[in-house]
Amino acid sequence: MYTKLFFMFLKIGFLSFGGGYPMMAFIYEEGQRLVGLTSGEFADMLALELLSSGPVAINGATYVGYIKGGMIGSILSTIGVCIPSFILVSIVYFFLSKFYDNPYIQSFLKAIKISCAGILFATALNIAKGIIFIQSENPDAIMNAANIQWGGIFICIAGLIALVKYKVNAIHFILASALLGVFLC
Repeated sequence: MYTKLFFMFLKIGFLSFGGGYPMMAFIYEEGQRLVGLTSGEFADMLALELLSSGPVAINGATYVGYIKGGMIGSILSTIGVCIPSFILVSIVYFFLSKFYDNPYIQSFLKAIKISCAGILFATALNIAKGIIFIQSENPDAIMNAANIQWGGIFICIAGLIALVKYKVNAIHFILASALLGVFLC
């Protein structure tokens, strides 16, 4: 399990672009495939991520490593996700500082930003599905109307309105959502 966790996060670190949040899609997919990460564990990781400080990728790797491999798994996952950053940032800085004004480099960076937005959107849809619908052993029953968590939908819509229209501080909304979740979910 330890080698799977280390190499999974090493691979994620090398192959994901755009920071920690776009990396979440890779953590979810690879975690399911390689170490049996469930939707519930992933949703818990995201909830804890919002409440904790620090880099998203490191917190995610530490959490998944811990729940799947204990303290050693946590340490190895964290090291695995950090190694690519040290290597790639050094290489990119060297070349980017010399060729930043190149139109091909600018096009490359723009395309990466666009693809990260798509990855974030797809991840958000997967998370929403896992949060809004009660998890069931029967995959056909997941999309059943009886399995809808109306409290989760209410919190989601209230959050969108509060954050976009009224510019509520995200930390205040997260704390209010935690309290609402106790009563509604």
